[in-house]
Amino acid sequence: MGELRTLPQMLAHAAETDAGLTFLAGAGETRRTYAELQHRSSCIARGLREAGFVRGDLVALVLPDAEQFLTAFFGASIAGVVPASVYPPATTGDLTEYFDLTAPILRLARARAVVTNASLAPGFSRLRDQCPDLQAVLLHAELDALPLTGGEVEQPSLDDLAFVQFTSGSTATPKGIALRHRNVAANIDAFSGPHGLDAGPADVAVSWLPLYHDMGLVGMTIGAVHTCSPVVLMTPQAFVKRPSDWLRAISRYRGTISFAPTFGYDLCVRRLKERDLDGLDLSSWRVAGCGAEPIHAPTLAAFARKFAPAGFRSTSLLPSYGLAEHVVAATFAPTGRPPRVERIAADAVAIGGVAARASNENIPTVEVVSCGRPFPGHLLRIVGADGRLLPERLVGEIVLAGPSVMLGYHRQDDLTVQTIRDGWLYTGDLGYLAGGELFVCGRAKDIIIVNGRKYHPQDLEWAAGGVAGVRRGRVVAFGVSEAGRGDRVVIVLEPNGTVPADVLTDSIRRRISDRFGL
Repeated sequence: MGELRTLPQMLAHAAETDAGLTFLAGAGETRRTYAELQHRSSCIARGLREAGFVRGDLVALVLPDAEQFLTAFFGASIAGVVPASVYPPATTGDLTEYFDLTAPILRLARARAVVTNASLAPGFSRLRDQCPDLQAVLLHAELDALPLTGGEVEQPSLDDLAFVQFTSGSTATPKGIALRHRNVAANIDAFSGPHGLDAGPADVAVSWLPLYHDMGLVGMTIGAVHTCSPVVLMTPQAFVKRPSDWLRAISRYRGTISFAPTFGYDLCVRRLKERDLDGLDLSSWRVAGCGAEPIHAPTLAAFARKFAPAGFRSTSLLPSYGLAEHVVAATFAPTGRPPRVERIAADAVAIGGVAARASNENIPTVEVVSCGRPFPGHLLRIVGADGRLLPERLVGEIVLAGPSVMLGYHRQDDLTVQTIRDGWLYTGDLGYLAGGELFVCGRAKDIIIVNGRKYHPQDLEWAAGGVAGVRRGRVVAFGVSEAGRGDRVVIVLEPNGTVPADVLTDSIRRRISDRFGL
C-alpha cells in the first residue's frame, strides 16, 4: 500500500503538477489545472469558515455544475467541514416532489447548511422549518473569498470523516454512507495500483458519470486527482442525449480510462450508426470499466464488435464489482483480458443455488461475468443464510472486509449494526466464487421465488428484452403471490410497435419457458 493521503493532501499533491480537469458543456470546454482547483477550493473553504461553520459540521452540497460541486467538495474538506453529496433534481420543472424527497435526507444528516445555486436556493430555504438543524442556505457564487491557508485551520486526519454520500430520496429511508479519509485513500490506492488499473500521470480519464455517485466522484474524479492524471468531465444529460459525445471525447482527448454501467455500453450499441464511427479513434482506451449494475455479457460483446473498426479492443473491457459502502470498488477483473463469461445451468441455480457449468447446449442456461478478485489487503467471502462460509460454486451473500469498509450509515446505528458484523460488510448482493474470481448474480432482496425455485430478475429481463418487438432496457420482472393462486412471474415491458401484441406475448412466454422452465 502506498502513502495514504487525506482529500486536501491529494489535491495539494496534484496541484504540484500541470495536470487538471476539462469540463465539457455543449461545444465548449473549460480547463482548470489542479492548482487552480485547489485555489478556488481554498476560497470556498474560507467562505464556509467566515459563515460560521466549524470542524465537524456537515454541509450538504446540491450543485448540478461539476466545477462548482468539486470546489465546494474540496473546499469543505479543506475547512474541516464534512461535505455530504446529495443528488440534484433531474429537471428544473416542478420541484415540489424533489424537495419533499430531499427534506428527510437533510433531517437525517442534521445538515447545518446547504450549498447550492440560485435556482434551487429558494426551495431549500422553505425547508428550514422542516429541518431544525439547517442554519443557512448558501449560494456557491457568494462563498468566494481570499483563499484559506493551511495554517489557519487544523487539517483533517486520515481518521476524520471525509464525506457522507446519500442515496437518492426515492425510498422511504434514505441512507447516508459515512467514509473516513482513510477508507477513501485505501480504496483509491488499491484500485489505481498495480493490482487494479495501474494508473498514473500518463493516463487520461474521461467520464460522464454524475459526481453524486460513487463511481463518478471517487472512481473517475478523485481517483484521477490521486494519480495526478488529467480528467475530462461531461454531464450525464449530454451522454444520454448523445452517447456518441462520450466516445468522441475519448477519441479527441486520447482517453485511456473510462467506466460506465452496462446500460451505457448498450446505449452506444443501439444509438450510434455506422456513420458515427467516421473519424472515431478508440485505440487509446486501455480500460473500459463496467460496473454499478448487473453486467450483461452479450452487451459487452456487441460493443466490442461494433467499435472494433474504430480501434476498440475487447481486452480493454474490465468488469468490476463494488458499492458505495466499500467506497467504490471491491474487485476488478485482470486488465488486458477479455471478459470471462460462464454459462451455468439455470435449473441448478434455481433449485439448489449451485453454479454448475452447463453440460451441453440443450439445457436452459444463464450467463454470468467474472468481476475478478479482491484487492491486496481486502477480503471477500461468500456466506450462506446462516452466515457460514460457502465453498466455490455455491451461490450466497457477498461479504467484504478490509480498510475500504465504510465507517457506517450516518446517524443510523441500527442499520449499521445489521450491515457490518465483526468487521464484515454484508452487501446484500449474491454471487459465487470460481477459481478465486467473483461472479455476481444479483440482489438478495430482488430474488423471485416460484414454486420453490429462485430466479434473478435481471436474467428474466434480459431474456425478454432480446425478443423481437421489445424496446431494450424497458423490461421489469417481479414475482407475485396471491392467496389461493400459485406463485407467478410478471413481466412488464414497452413494445417498440413492430410486432402485434398477441404475437409478442406468445414469443416472450416461449422464450421464458425455454430458458427457465417457467
